[in-house]
Formats: sequence, C-alpha cells, structure tokens
Amino acid sequence: MLITVEIDAKAQVLRLDNAWNEAYRSHNREQLANVLADDFLALTPAGDAITKALLMVNPSEIASLVAFSEQDAQVLGDTAVTRGRLQLQLGDRRIDQRFLRVFACRNGVWRAVSVAVTPVPGE
Repeated sequence: MLITVEIDAKAQVLRLDNAWNEAYRSHNREQLANVLADDFLALTPAGDAITKALLMVNPSEIASLVAFSEQDAQVLGDTAVTRGRLQLQLGDRRIDQRFLRVFACRNGVWRAVSVAVTPVPGE
C-alpha cells in the first residue's frame, strides 16, 4: 500500500508543479497564490529571499513561460522535491534556469514551500 500512496503523492506534486508553470504561462497570480504555501520562500541567484507576501504584493508582472523541460519529482514522506528547467520571458529578457522546488504536505494538502533557481549559462 505504501507504493500506491507514494505514486499518488508524486502525481499530486507533479500536478501542482505543472500548475505553477501554467500560472507563469497565463500570468495568473491567483493560481500561483494557490500553489504557494503562506510561508513560501524563494531563493534567487542573486541571493535574495522572496516571501509569498512580497511576491503577491510586488506589482511586477509574472514572467511568461517559454519552455519547460527535464521535470522530475521525488517524494520523501510529507516532503517532495521537483527539479526541472524553465525558460522564461520577462519583458525583453529571456531567462534560462534550473530549479529545485520543495513541497510539503500539511493536513493532506500539498503546497510549495521553497524554490531555489540557478541560471543556465548561455550556449
């Protein structure tokens, strides 16, 4: 039975990961807010720490998703990690990055609690 629970959890986390990416694609702040836990923290390549509250209040637009690849997930009990690669368009800048997203299951509900991104050097 444990294997079924892990598969279900992995599928739930991957759906949430995809919803996060779709929020970028559709510029949907409400959808993004539903993916992120209230105590969410993003770590940027510049070393900045961005909370959910700051992300939701900041008037800058959500970047547009250009491409998404290399998605993978690993569930470790009530914690899960997804990894992948995103190419985003933010204004006139294209951003190519790898990400590591951390999800937690609290009271039976999965939410993203953290992300760390690393830029991919130009090829």
